Amino acid sequence: MTVGPLTAEDPEEIGGYRLTGRIGEGGQGVVYLASRSGTGDDPVAVKVLNGTVEGDSPMDSAEIALVRRIPRFCTARLLHAGVDGGRPYLVSEYIDAPSLLSVVESGGPLRGVELERLAVGSITALAATHAAGVVHRDVKPHNVLMAAGGPRVVDFGVAVALGPSGAGRSGRSGTPRYMAPEQAAHGTADAAADVWSWAVTMVFAAVGSRAFGDDDPSPLLGVEHHLPDLPAWLGEVVMPCLREDPARRPQSREILLRLLGYDDVPPAGPAPAPARNVFQLPRSPTVDPGRSSQGGGDTGHGHRASPATSFRRRRRVLVGGTAVALVVAVTAGLGVWLRASEPRERATAATTAPTRAPHLIVGSANFPESVLVSEIYAQALEAKGFAITRRRGIGSRETYYPLIEAGEIDLVPEYNGALASHLGAIDVEAKEPMTTGRVNDALRDGLPDGLRLLDSAKAENKDAIVVTRKTAKSHGLRSVADLEDLAAGFVLGGLPEFETRYQGLIGLRAVYHVDFKDFQPIRHEDSGTLARLLTRGSLQAGHLFTTDPRISVNGFVVLDDPEDLFGSQNVTPLVKKSVAGRVGAALDAVSAELTTDDLLYMNTRVAVNKDKVETVAKAWLVQSGLV
Repeated sequence: MTVGPLTAEDPEEIGGYRLTGRIGEGGQGVVYLASRSGTGDDPVAVKVLNGTVEGDSPMDSAEIALVRRIPRFCTARLLHAGVDGGRPYLVSEYIDAPSLLSVVESGGPLRGVELERLAVGSITALAATHAAGVVHRDVKPHNVLMAAGGPRVVDFGVAVALGPSGAGRSGRSGTPRYMAPEQAAHGTADAAADVWSWAVTMVFAAVGSRAFGDDDPSPLLGVEHHLPDLPAWLGEVVMPCLREDPARRPQSREILLRLLGYDDVPPAGPAPAPARNVFQLPRSPTVDPGRSSQGGGDTGHGHRASPATSFRRRRRVLVGGTAVALVVAVTAGLGVWLRASEPRERATAATTAPTRAPHLIVGSANFPESVLVSEIYAQALEAKGFAITRRRGIGSRETYYPLIEAGEIDLVPEYNGALASHLGAIDVEAKEPMTTGRVNDALRDGLPDGLRLLDSAKAENKDAIVVTRKTAKSHGLRSVADLEDLAAGFVLGGLPEFETRYQGLIGLRAVYHVDFKDFQPIRHEDSGTLARLLTRGSLQAGHLFTTDPRISVNGFVVLDDPEDLFGSQNVTPLVKKSVAGRVGAALDAVSAELTTDDLLYMNTRVAVNKDKVETVAKAWLVQSGLV
């Protein structure tokens, strides 16, 4: 990213941050490179907004709080907001990467895999933004950074909350060339307006500045003229996003599904009626190899789409995988074109794969996060040429561990501290901290000779005791230790195995002297019931995991664990010794990228939004640059 010098009008410091250079300037304000005064902290980006406010009190708006909810992998994290001398400012993570605007202007339009990675990564960020209840309002090439780990959407200086209907507030903002018609005319900014702006941004990425007229800031004159120049897979997705009626544009999450190949291609024919959404959500995570592409029309190259093409399309890895059978609606009067192409370099995996690919069985426990992580492992290994059989939802550790020990499954996602406790590999009564390093060292010594532990992820999901805010406030509860004198009158709900595990009721009694009045076992698939029983007071405490989205959705309070009973619980692949050398690099790469925030975001998509684990896993792998 190019950083220019400060001008004579620029301040030297604001809000305790020393300004060292200019990153850019727009209609909302000036963005500076800065660092905390008097420290050696990493650089940050400080945006000083136009206009002034009274006083120097910190900014604490609902919009700032909402922006902080957007997953970190999508954007530059908002670190701080404040007012200094009447000047409002925002402090965010500094990403040293060029903007899409500068990349296209200096190197020309994007092509092939580079363009596909941009489309998937940027719409993933936008879908996550909308899922967090935020509308960006200024999506454009200037605000998409081409970072090494994938595109990042930045600059939420004009972002607002989405209302119950999905609409943000009125008030014109953003950049005219990329504004949706309703945003330009009436200042109406909602998720549909973001989708429009994203589509225009993708046209710019694929075509360059010639996509726009020289004088008219409106995008349509140039964009519509150049739609036939887009790759077919992109044109098919972009055209519905540019419908004048916002209600007829697809949602960002539907666009993502389309790009990932999880929706059915509609048959050739007239454009869909206004009330019908052209994008269909996936009906099943599995695909019938014998099912042909709908319509069966001419592909545009004198060939007809075959059943094999349809099947490969479902199984493709987006970057470097097989191409999509596509429908491109260029204008309402031109109808729908079918096109399916399979360039040689994209068909390699489908046409030249060895007849006997290495075969692995990937297992999982019987709760959603374990199934999700196992799917991430499975897809990462499939991208490396392995043939994978999935054994999902086997059961608790007491059930699946004997299977991997006996060699009936090859690998399973584990949680290092819980596994160490299960195997008695660590002295749980010792006063040493249960750090990741200590736990893993003990595990490597305590595992049977036929098993191996690979690298642990930063991602951690710990057992937790939770209560409602009302219960916490009325009893002054902050930690598990505070339950000692109250537990005799409390009923605790949790997983059945929690009753017999040391990192459960046994440890609570031994470490905290907490003995509940009663324990209500509730299966994983009924965790929603546990949340409801807690909310209405039938349970006074619950056992959940820290990345369970029901904690934030219901406003539950997680009690501190000062004695470290639950210890480190990092996501860690447990594999058979015989396959460790072959799968280690691929799974270590997954662990290097996976964070706790990623887990929480993906769990929310699966548990709350009911998205398919296959879709969520693939989106994360693509966004992380792993496939």
